[in-house]
Amino acid sequence: MAQPLFPGKASGLMERLAKPSLLRTFNAFDRTGRLTRPPYRRLAAEAWAQLSYRPSLPDAGPLPDGRDHVVLVIPAFATTDTITRALRDFLTRCGYRAFGWELGVNWGPTPGILASLRRRLDPCLELEGGPVSVIGLSLGGLLARDLAHDRPDEIAHVATIVSPFRLPTACHLEPFFHLCAPFYSDDFQAERLVRPLTMPSTAIYSRDDGVVAWESCRSEEPLGVCFETTGAHSTIWRNPEVMALIARRLQPGDI
Repeated sequence: MAQPLFPGKASGLMERLAKPSLLRTFNAFDRTGRLTRPPYRRLAAEAWAQLSYRPSLPDAGPLPDGRDHVVLVIPAFATTDTITRALRDFLTRCGYRAFGWELGVNWGPTPGILASLRRRLDPCLELEGGPVSVIGLSLGGLLARDLAHDRPDEIAHVATIVSPFRLPTACHLEPFFHLCAPFYSDDFQAERLVRPLTMPSTAIYSRDDGVVAWESCRSEEPLGVCFETTGAHSTIWRNPEVMALIARRLQPGDI
């Protein structure tokens, strides 16, 4: 029997292809037709929004003071803390202590990212002296809910912004997730993301979403509230109404 030219590499490839994370990622996308990807006209609108949508920050004056409450903000897929800067700056103006995740590019639930995110939570807890709030943008919202299921006593509030945590979903970025799937953690429990959280939650979605099916970005839960807004998926965190809503929802007296 012929032997592979590179036996070590061949066996490593086979092990990676057999990873449970591949099947889990495949199952994260709808195959029944119940959900469909947003139409291409909305996807085209995403590109235009990136170029044209530059709103001013909302007025923080009318909003109650955040009282130094610590907030950890997780970026979207394939992005960094750069895209959350405006939101964090606004929350800081509202009296919160808002921090980025400081883990570089968010490629999804790799073992390294999951472990580092939990380590990142620890200094936030120490600074707060108690539970902190977590905001997740798009894929970041899935990581936020996963973190909240793991460490419920340390999370005061979870806010997700256009995050398709109600799986399966339909998404134009699906091929990229399949490419990343071999590197994802086999311990990531995607099926629990939609389970009700034990702390207050906020889910923000938009029917204008050109990237993911908006229906998968919301779900009813006893301590959760869903809010519909307008705007493109890739720029919705710049929306002044979304920023003000987040600032109101995270008020320490309400969590």
